[in-house]
Amino acid sequence: MRAAIILAVAVGLAGPAAAQVEIRASTAAPAGSPLTEMFTAIKTQMEARFPGQVRVAVHPASSLFRQGTELPAMQRGNLEMATPVMPELEAQLPEYGALGAAYVFRDVDHMLATFRGPIGQEFSEAVAQRMGLVILDTGYLGTRTVNLRTDKQIRVPADLAGVKMRMPPGAGFQAIARALGATAVSMPITEVYLALKTGAIDAQDNPVNLTRDWKFQEVTAQVILTKHLVQPVFVAIAKPFFDRLTADQQAELRSAARAATARQIQQSIADEQDAITTFRAANIKIVEPDVAAFRAAVVEQYRQANLTERWKPGLAAQIDAVR
Repeated sequence: MRAAIILAVAVGLAGPAAAQVEIRASTAAPAGSPLTEMFTAIKTQMEARFPGQVRVAVHPASSLFRQGTELPAMQRGNLEMATPVMPELEAQLPEYGALGAAYVFRDVDHMLATFRGPIGQEFSEAVAQRMGLVILDTGYLGTRTVNLRTDKQIRVPADLAGVKMRMPPGAGFQAIARALGATAVSMPITEVYLALKTGAIDAQDNPVNLTRDWKFQEVTAQVILTKHLVQPVFVAIAKPFFDRLTADQQAELRSAARAATARQIQQSIADEQDAITTFRAANIKIVEPDVAAFRAAVVEQYRQANLTERWKPGLAAQIDAVR
């Protein structure tokens, strides 16, 4: 009897077994892409560090949430982790719109230095406080460019007049399409292939590596290297969920995200180069347009649309000064 009482007390002191934490990660990227592999690397590190305590479930190709719906799902507590992009975030933080503007970043290094420096720190704090999201790290989605299903000559923005170009959901993306001279058509990426094949749209705007990953080159005649958006992508987690993790789990998750994004960035850069080689071999035309004309048109469109008036004063100049 006494032994049974001692055992019961011991069990009571130990308390119930800790419940397993599940982190669901949603991305529009297809399986095998750098973004999906990034989440897989985070999964491997977290589950190895916390066996039986943390489980990470990776859902690629919009299999859990459609593109454009992940961010509100995180804010509502229906999703833990995703990869939002600037136009989605600036919709709620318009004063930081310069960070998502076309032609604002010179190259990948400039973009990463911006988000990993004081500007990015301030931005991340605003995202946490006002949007309820924690940015764990910044990756590189690729440099967006224009891809056409037909062999229409494109050298300057006026050549895109009347071209129906798919853009991801979000006002920021729509503004970019108009600035480039095209007519914006909002559409999830999972619907783009069929829309190009049937002629419902004439073009799509994506980094060349994503054009390849989604097999859009099968319905593409030419790639116009406008290189209008060196695009960051964020590894973000719902703040209320993140705050419930232990200090060790939070630190490990940040460490896992930094290591995984480092690989993702290098893989995306290599994939862009490989995609161009693949396209040339498939006789897809690669066009070098008048980038200066596109840049000037974008600046003018932003001015006419009064978009810059909503930006934090001096932010664009601060970004340009980052070295």
